[in-house]
Amino acid sequence: MPHDEGHDSPASILPLLHTSADRLFATAAALSDEEVRAPSLLPGWTRAHVLTHLARSADSRYRLLVSARSDADLPQYADDDQRQREIEDGADRPAAVLLDDLDSSLHRFLTAVGEHPDDAWEVPVHWLGGGLRPVRGAVGSMLREVEVHHTDLATGHGPADWPAFFVARELETTVTKLRENPVAPPMALCANEDLGLQVVGDGSGPQVTGSAAELLGWLTGRTDGRALSVRPPGPLPTPPPWRS
Repeated sequence: MPHDEGHDSPASILPLLHTSADRLFATAAALSDEEVRAPSLLPGWTRAHVLTHLARSADSRYRLLVSARSDADLPQYADDDQRQREIEDGADRPAAVLLDDLDSSLHRFLTAVGEHPDDAWEVPVHWLGGGLRPVRGAVGSMLREVEVHHTDLATGHGPADWPAFFVARELETTVTKLRENPVAPPMALCANEDLGLQVVGDGSGPQVTGSAAELLGWLTGRTDGRALSVRPPGPLPTPPPWRS
């Protein structure tokens, strides 16, 4: 179901992002030094890696906002090596330092979004791996980072906790990417919320049914799909690895 552009604007997403950031911060604030060293849901990453990544993601999008409203030509990251190095360098810090870093980075980004000129949202900026794209994407993509990586902390926040607006928006985006991916298996996705049948491939694959949140959780690799049903009966298709 296509989204109304007015309801998908940075200004309309910002209040939801504030709420999601507050929930993330509450989770992070409850983690001890020992708990931040525990594994996350992401292979090879501890919770400290995830928290550091979220802070640096906010910083990278702050740079894009600055670039869009000034003469500074700031890329999101210089390259992927910089992104990975910053995460590794920050992952050994104590829980309190990780929390302060996350708080300050998210606050700075959210403040910059609130102050961004209305006429500067379509300014193209340099995204890592994405070339030149409008800076408006910084807000929706930060919401994705916060919600999905909150789940990756493995503290109980799951797809059922994801905001309905985010789920519908992200499910549509994910299905679009699947349709463009030549290795995606054919299937038809049917959300219980009556979002319409969404076909991937030539329509020869099975129909996978469940809540929109469960479908998105499965497609993004955050759940195993056991809450979904398949017709005709059989194994779930194997979606390609998801990348935000």
